[in-house]
Amino acid sequence: MLERYYNSKAKEFYELKIGPMTYEVYITKFFKLLRYVPYLKYEKDKVQRFFKGFPLAFRYRIEYDEPQSLVEEVIGKLNHFYEN
Repeated sequence: MLERYYNSKAKEFYELKIGPMTYEVYITKFFKLLRYVPYLKYEKDKVQRFFKGFPLAFRYRIEYDEPQSLVEEVIGKLNHFYEN
């Protein structure tokens, strides 16, 4: 039963899309669900998964290159993008 719960949360993580959510809500949900995929260890993989939740046209507007930190670099750029 616990395994099924973790599997459903992992599935929810991989299917997460921003849709009508604000980016703040999306970020919160992303990090809550990230704990259910402990095998996703590399920052580059986390960043790629993070951006897959956004529409393709939006992804091209945020530039990142081999980020060292999902939080500091990517979310910082996202915050800057939304402020401007």
